Amino acid sequence: MPTPPHTLCGVVVSAGRMMKAVKVRTTKQTYNSFLRKHYTAYQTHHVSDPASSLRTGDVVRIAPASWRSPKDNIKHVVTSILAPWGEPIEERPPIPKIEELEEKARAKREAKMERRQERKRNGKQGKDGDEQQKSLGERHTDVVGGSGVVGGEARVVIDQELKNS
Repeated sequence: MPTPPHTLCGVVVSAGRMMKAVKVRTTKQTYNSFLRKHYTAYQTHHVSDPASSLRTGDVVRIAPASWRSPKDNIKHVVTSILAPWGEPIEERPPIPKIEELEEKARAKREAKMERRQERKRNGKQGKDGDEQQKSLGERHTDVVGGSGVVGGEARVVIDQELKNS
């Protein structure tokens, strides 16, 4: 079976410490021009394991996850187990296909956009909206002492407390 483009093979070095995620070590050959020699360089990746089916020591194939956020630390997803360590593959939960994961992410995003549109239609605002400001009361910073900050202390006073005093 031909390997899809942009896939890497590696060994799971840490599993079971994060929910639905593992750490995979991959290798590549790098050339040192001063020594004029190739040597093995290791790189570790945080990889999404949606079914929690990987164990430490498994040899796996990973691929980049296009639907993940660039800010997210987990940028790859497991595509297959090449060589299991310990428990056989048949006794583990099956690994979902990349297409299934993309569809699930797309459906989750669409549901989020529908909820956002519903909120806009109902007139509710987000964090900076009037509804929330009225319920919490407006906040002001009152500097302790009359002129300037005394000892670096400042306190936040709610309008309702100011009106009462």
